[in-house]
Amino acid sequence: DLPSAAYSPVQSVNPPDAPWEQSLGASIFGTPQYMLPVDDLGEAVPPSWQHRNQPAPAGLRLAMSWLELLPSADNPQTSITIHGVPYTATLGPSGRENDIYLFQQ
Repeated sequence: DLPSAAYSPVQSVNPPDAPWEQSLGASIFGTPQYMLPVDDLGEAVPPSWQHRNQPAPAGLRLAMSWLELLPSADNPQTSITIHGVPYTATLGPSGRENDIYLFQQ
């Protein structure tokens, strides 16, 4: 049995009610409430976090890397917010990704 002339394979691939205009975060990474907010990295620091100038903890460095917010040789300073407090993140003396220092603004 051949499909009728009114049938098009494109119709089955691209149904008219397909949600093609979903946001990238919702379509690939799930619903936004489960994503780390880009504007505040407070969930990436330990519960004992105290606001002050200090080296970035490993969990924060991982979150910054994932969000492409780590300082680099090309971009030696980045700005982040932790629990509503702004910080400048800079490369430490070694210049390596695991040597990030935070300065409270």
